[in-house]
Amino acid sequence: MLRNYSKILIILVIPSLILTGCWDYNDIDKRSIVITVGVDRIKGNVEFATEVARLVPEAGEAKASKQDIYKDLSYGKTFEFARVDYDSRRPFPTFLSATRVVVFGPNYAKEGVEPYMNRINKMYDYRKTLLTVVSREPASELIQTKVKKSLSVGFLIEDMMTFLSEKGTALYPKVGEILSDISLGDVGYILPYIGKSQESIKYLGLAIMKESKLIDTVDVKNSEGILYLLAEDPVFTEIVTLENDKENKYSFRIKIGDRKIKSEYKEGKPIINVDLELKNQLQYQYYVEPINDKEKKLLEKKISNIVKKYITDIIKRSQKEFECDIFSFAKYFRADFPKVYKKIDWSKEYPEIKVNVNVKSKIINMNLSDPSAKQKY
Repeated sequence: MLRNYSKILIILVIPSLILTGCWDYNDIDKRSIVITVGVDRIKGNVEFATEVARLVPEAGEAKASKQDIYKDLSYGKTFEFARVDYDSRRPFPTFLSATRVVVFGPNYAKEGVEPYMNRINKMYDYRKTLLTVVSREPASELIQTKVKKSLSVGFLIEDMMTFLSEKGTALYPKVGEILSDISLGDVGYILPYIGKSQESIKYLGLAIMKESKLIDTVDVKNSEGILYLLAEDPVFTEIVTLENDKENKYSFRIKIGDRKIKSEYKEGKPIINVDLELKNQLQYQYYVEPINDKEKKLLEKKISNIVKKYITDIIKRSQKEFECDIFSFAKYFRADFPKVYKKIDWSKEYPEIKVNVNVKSKIINMNLSDPSAKQKY
C-alpha cells in the first residue's frame, strides 16, 4: 500500500513542477488528475468512466496533504459532448498526462476503437505510451470495482500488465505501436483482455482486433503460440515425458534464443518463414534419474514439436477463423518485396498464404542434482 501511495504522490507532484511559473498556474490541489479512463457505448451514447485523483487538505491545513480518489461517469452522443458533460461535473480543470490506462468496454470495442486511438494520438496531454486494454465487463462496472490489492483500478491494471509482460507471459502494446498497425491497414493487432474476478481484476488473455474492432478473444491458457511470436522475451514452463517412462515428468524452463521471420515470393504466392531457436533449462524431474544422450535428443524434439504446434495452431486460427494477420507478417513481406506488396491485397491474400514454422530446441543443462551441469543463458 505504501508503494501505491508513493506512486500517486509522484504523479501528483510532477504536474505541479511542470506548471510552476506558468501564467495560468493552478495549485496541484486545484486540478482533477485522471488516473483511469473507461470508454464504452451505452444506449447509443459514449460513456466515460473515470478514476480521478486529487490532493485535498486536511482540516485546518492550507495546503494539500492527502489523496482523494473518486469515480465518475459522463455521457454524450460524441466524445466532445461526453467531455462537455464530464467537465460540467468537475470542480477543477482536468489533467490527463497522469493517466495510466484506457479501458475499452465490450460494446465500444466491438464497434471499433480507432476513433479513440486517434483521439489519444492528437490530444497533447495524453501519453503515447499509454496502456490500452479491453474489458469483458462494461468499462464503468470494471472501474467501479473496489480493489483491495491496489490504491486504484488503474494502478492495479498497469502493475499487473507490467509484471506479466516483463515475465514474458503477456503483451503490453503501446498506443504508438497500435497506431502504426492501424496506419498499415492490412493487419490486425492484439490488446490485453481483462475482467472482474471476485473482488479484484484478472488478466484473461488477448483481445483480437480486426479493423480496430473486437472480433474474438484468446484465453490466457491458449496464448502461448502468440507470445512465442510476439512477446519481447517470453519464458514458459513445459512438462514433457518419455515414451518408456510416462510416470516421470520433466519440467523445463523455455526461453527464446533467436527468432527470425523472413518472407519469400514464389509462383505468385507470398510465403512466410518462421525460425525459432529455444534454450531449455531442466528445472526438475518428478523422479530424479540420469539422462543419456538419446533421451536428451528425444526431450529436445518433444519440446520443439510442442512449441511448433502452439504456433501453427494459432496461425491457422488467424487465417481461417479470424481472417486477419494479427502477427504483422505483412510488415516483413512489405520490407522484402515492396513492389509486389503494393500490387496485392494482403488482407485477402493472408488466409491462403503459406507459413513455414521451424523450431529448434536445445537443453542447456542435464540434471539439477549435478551442479556442474548448470549453465547460464
